[in-house]
Amino acid sequence: MAIISDREILRLKVAMLTRGVHFISDEASGRAGGAGPTLGRYFLLNEDIVINAPVRTQAQIDQFQALEVKPVKVNHYTIRFEDETFPITLIPTPQFYEMKLADGTPMTQIGLLHGKDCLATTIIQHCDYFNQGLECQYCSIPVSLQQGNTILRKSPEQFVQVLNAAQQEGCADHLTLTMGSPDRSDRGAQDYIDFVSTLRQHSEVPVHVQLEPPKSIAQLRALKDAGVDTLGIHLEIYDDALRKQYCPGKFAYASFLDYYTAWKNAVRIFGKGQVSTFILLGLGETPEQLHQGFKTTIEVGVIPVPVPCRPNPGSQIEGHIPDYVDNLDRIVGVFLDCARLLFEHDLDPNIHRAGCIRCTGCTALTEAFQVVKTEVKGKH
Repeated sequence: MAIISDREILRLKVAMLTRGVHFISDEASGRAGGAGPTLGRYFLLNEDIVINAPVRTQAQIDQFQALEVKPVKVNHYTIRFEDETFPITLIPTPQFYEMKLADGTPMTQIGLLHGKDCLATTIIQHCDYFNQGLECQYCSIPVSLQQGNTILRKSPEQFVQVLNAAQQEGCADHLTLTMGSPDRSDRGAQDYIDFVSTLRQHSEVPVHVQLEPPKSIAQLRALKDAGVDTLGIHLEIYDDALRKQYCPGKFAYASFLDYYTAWKNAVRIFGKGQVSTFILLGLGETPEQLHQGFKTTIEVGVIPVPVPCRPNPGSQIEGHIPDYVDNLDRIVGVFLDCARLLFEHDLDPNIHRAGCIRCTGCTALTEAFQVVKTEVKGKH
């Protein structure tokens, strides 16, 4: 097997995130619906690098140039990339997935493992934008509810039971809480406050939550006071025309200035490097647009998280082929550009206490940052 360098790790991870994988033997394909990336499996590279790779269907293999994964032994595989073979490990399904709550509810309907140590839940499996016909075109948050894989509203007491079971397995070092957007000015802040306040009576595990910009800075303070550690205020797309096209409800609700103001306020409350924003790749933004957006975001102390867009089954753009598929160098360059800007502004993604940045499964930002650090160190 090849000895893999930081740059090779970055390129392989980006290839797995964008091209996806296909198994020589039968393997589960991952969850089929929800708010975040679906139809993927979590792998470990070099024992500690988490990769959430989409599992391609037979029809998608050539379309996406999917990487072939061959079994070696239980949960251990090899993957072929750029004429080299690398060992990877499939993160196994946790044992608590077979367990139930005291009331008989399957634990998988309440919380799921993301990566190797992040327990996540969508506390309200509903987004009002779907009622208005203004949903984000890549999202399928209602699908898992329609399929009976989850419940509409999770209580903190239910989630604590899952958390306890996951911690007994050693796979819940931090938490991610999400929800759809409710039609209220606080954008769900009070739901998070109530949920985390109860959760904090049972656990001090770091918590990350995600919401649109609340209209009041007081709600940001209340989230912090309730025990939230990190905050995701996700713009998704810098370009206004593309954001209006793909996120019509979010676009109508908040301008870029609204996001920028919320970011600044949140950094004042949560601290530099503890606020993040997802930026989706593959929907038409140019590297130049992304560079300027990254720079503006980083200058206020917010970490932009480039994430290859993976249109979900059941979403409006299911079947869309993102524009990064045919240009690996371009997408690697975007990650390196963001990482260099972070390094120049003394903003290390590794300081983020909880959530998607700490999980690292859906983005190659941490790996790009490592490349930048290594190259800078080599020049001195």
